[in-house]
Formats: sequence, structure tokens, C-alpha cells
Amino acid sequence: MDVSYILDNLNDEQRQAVTSEKQHLMVLAGAGSGKTRVLVHKVAWQVEALRKSPSSIMAVTFTNKAAQEMQSRIQELLQSPAGDMWCGTFHGLAHRTLKRFYKEAGLISGFTILDSDDQLRIIKRNLKDLDIDDDQWPAEKVRWQINNWKDEALRPRDVDDKGDFNLETLKRIYTYYEAYMQKENLIDFAELILRSYELVRDNQEIRTLYRNKFRNILIDEFQDTNEIQFKWITNLIGNESTVTAVGDDDQS
Repeated sequence: MDVSYILDNLNDEQRQAVTSEKQHLMVLAGAGSGKTRVLVHKVAWQVEALRKSPSSIMAVTFTNKAAQEMQSRIQELLQSPAGDMWCGTFHGLAHRTLKRFYKEAGLISGFTILDSDDQLRIIKRNLKDLDIDDDQWPAEKVRWQINNWKDEALRPRDVDDKGDFNLETLKRIYTYYEAYMQKENLIDFAELILRSYELVRDNQEIRTLYRNKFRNILIDEFQDTNEIQFKWITNLIGNESTVTAVGDDDQS
């Protein structure tokens, strides 16, 4: 089969990245240099030239728009649907994992995902329940701190308040907030990735399942990954997985 069309309209550096068979490949380039194009063409190369199954491929990016564009460009290049390839945002793919393994993740089927406004309303309600003055402890500030802790993969038990009154109070709010969310079967955006990460980290059967499934992982805008996103993706990487990441070192 002639697969040369996949390399058409690529420069020499892009062709080298697309056809590289290195197990771990990092591509660094500036904005507008075609980094996402490299990922799109590398997926097509893996499917057409290397005969990889689309279901063994995971392509991760940061926005729904970018994920939709990437999937559309892959399908256009392959001139066929991408099959069971996982192409989406970190949050979207984490959500997909939790929907499948909700029981193992300690959730109830049909859990509700809160947007930022809903999360803010819940925190204001929690502050009232705890009789904490929301003038002294603005809900917006509390939300930022909770989300920041989750982005660092920290549960309330992991937070070292160092005897600081402010941190002690925030930790108490976080503890109450978590219990409330669990009771109401609610999930915020930061929880999607943290809960999915903990699921794969702590459940060997699920971890093995995904590591065997995703033999080809591609990550867009790698410089933008935070701690929990990095931990989540690395938990899915098995010994046989190939990993290609593209990023802009000027923005890292």
C-alpha cells in the first residue's frame, strides 16, 4: 500500500518525527510550526504504514475545539472514521474512564459533573453549613484553593496545614466539600482527572487493562500539562507503549 501521501506537505523535520520509531519522542517547536500536524500525520502513519489498530491509540489535547479538529483531520487524512481511537481532552478521556468504571471509582451511575458556577454555589452552601464567614473566606478563593490542591493530586488528608490557621480552615472546608460531593454523587472538573488517576493508580486490573490497550499515546501542547495531568497520563503508559509529545519550549 502506498502511504507516501501521509508525508506529503511535510518538511524534513516533520517527516522525521512522523516516521520515527523511537519509543519515546519529544518534539519541541515554536507556535505555528505545525506541531499538531505532526501528531495528526503520525496517527495516520501508525494506522496505515505500521498497521496499528486505531483502538490502541490515545491522542490527548487541552480543549474540546482542538480535540474535535484533531479527530476531524485524522479522519480526513485516513479517509475513514477513526474507529475506537481515543481522541479528546484530559477531562473528556478521564470522564470516559469514570463512566465505565464508576463503581470501582466509588461513584454511582449517572453522577453529575458541575461547571464552575455550580461548584461556586456548592462551596457557598458549604460555608454556610460550616458557619464560616464568606466575607472573610470568599467562595471564589476557596474554590481556587480546592482546585489547586486537586491539580497537585492532594486530598485533604495529604494537605500539611503546618498549624497555620488559614490553611487549617481551608482544609476543613475542603474536607466538608468532599464529603458533600460524595454524598450527592457530584463531580467537579478537577475531580474528573484526580478520581480517574486514583482509579488507575490503585486498581491493578484496570491499570493493566489500559496499559495493554493504549500502545500508542500522543500528547499535544505538552508544556501545558499540570501535575495531575502528567500523573494521569504516565499511569496509562506501559512498558510496550510508544509515547509522542509535542510542545513549545518557549512556553514551558
